[in-house]
Amino acid sequence: MASEDRILIAGGGPIGFTLAYNLALRGIPFVLLEGGDKIFDDPRAGTIHPPTLELFDSIGVTQTILKRGYIVNNYQYRDRKTGVVADFDLGILASETPFPHRVMLEQHKICYILRDLLAAMDGVAAEDRQVLMEHRVSAVKQDASGVTAFVESPEGKKEFRGRYMIGCDGGRSQVRKSMNVDFDGFTHNERFLVLSTKYDFAPFGYALTNYIADPEEWCALFKVPGLDETGMWRVVFPTDTSISEAEAYDEATVQRRIQGFHAKEGTYDVYHRNIYDVHQRVASCYRDGRLLIAGDAAHINNPLGGMGMNFGFHDAFNLVDKMAMVWFDGASEDLFDLYDRQRRTVAQEYLQRQTIENKKNIEQTDPAEREKFHAELRAINADKNKLLPYLMRVAMIEGYRRSLSIA
Repeated sequence: MASEDRILIAGGGPIGFTLAYNLALRGIPFVLLEGGDKIFDDPRAGTIHPPTLELFDSIGVTQTILKRGYIVNNYQYRDRKTGVVADFDLGILASETPFPHRVMLEQHKICYILRDLLAAMDGVAAEDRQVLMEHRVSAVKQDASGVTAFVESPEGKKEFRGRYMIGCDGGRSQVRKSMNVDFDGFTHNERFLVLSTKYDFAPFGYALTNYIADPEEWCALFKVPGLDETGMWRVVFPTDTSISEAEAYDEATVQRRIQGFHAKEGTYDVYHRNIYDVHQRVASCYRDGRLLIAGDAAHINNPLGGMGMNFGFHDAFNLVDKMAMVWFDGASEDLFDLYDRQRRTVAQEYLQRQTIENKKNIEQTDPAEREKFHAELRAINADKNKLLPYLMRVAMIEGYRRSLSIA
C-alpha cells in the first residue's frame, strides 16, 4: 500500500501531467486522479509559447515537443475583407529567449509525452507515481494533517489521503469548490465553434497561426499536426448562444461558414466539430490551507492568443519549485501564498487583460476604431523598438518574468 504522505492531483489534462512529471523528477510521491477513461483527443489548446518551451527544456521535454509539433516562426493578423494587416516575425525574440517561436502541438499529445515519460522512469517506485484513470474526485476535505479525496471509480467509492491536494480539474474544479474562494468573472455572450479540416490553406498565403478580424464574423486559423501527424487546420468562428449544438454542427451550416471564409470547389471534409462556452474568470485565491489550484481550475479565458494552457504550465512549474522546498528543505508553507501572489497577479494583469483585448480587437465593429488599431499594428511591425516589447507581451515573456519578480 502506498504511503499517504504524498500529493493528490485532481485532473489528468496537460497541467495535471506536467505537475505529476515534475513531482516525480523531484522525488515527491503523488497519485493523479482522472475521471475520464482516457486522455481525450478532442480539439482543444495547441499553442506553446517561448517561456513554456524554456520551462519544458529545463526537464528535457522541449526537444520532443519540437519534433512532434510545428514550429511557428511568424503569425499573421488579418482583416477578413482586405487581407494581411501585419505579419509578425517572432525571430525578433532571439535576443530574449533560445526559443523565438511558437510551437503548435495539441494538448493531448503533451499529455501522451509526459505520461510515457512517467511510465519509463527508472528509480521511482510505481506506487510513488500513480496515474489512475476513471477515478473522479467528487468531494474533498482537509484537516490539520492532510487531505482526503472522495473518489468514484469502477470499483466503487474510494478515499485517498495525501499531505496536499492540487486541483487541475478544469473550470468546474471540484477541488476549487471545496476551497473558500470565489471564481468571479463573466461568460461571453457567444460560444466558439471549432471546425477541423485537412484542406491546406498555406498555398493561399496563410501562416500557421492567423487571427482574422471582421465586425460581423471574425475567425482564427491554425495548423496542428492532427491525429495522423500529417496536418490539420482548425478554423474558429463565434457562434450565437441561442444556436443549439445540433444546429451549429449541421453539415449545410458548417459548409456555409467555412466556404464563406475561404471559398473552394466542392465541399470541405470536416473531421471534427467542437463548440464550447467562453469564460473570463480568476479564482480569488489559489490556496486554501492544504488545497491548491492550477490551470483552468484557477483561471479561464477565451483562447485568442493561445495563452490559457501556457499560463497553466507556468503555474505547475512555479508550484512544484515551491513544493520541493517545503517537502525536502523544511521551508514554510507560506511559499504557497507566494505562489498565489505570483500566479494570480499575472493572471489578472496579463492573461485576462490580454485575452479580453484580443477578442475586442478582432471583433471591433466601429470602422474608425478598427482602422486605428490596424494602423497601430502596422506601425509596431515597422519599428523594431516597438516590435520587441510588443512581442515580449504577446509571447508571454513579459508576464512570466513579471510573476517571478513578485515577492
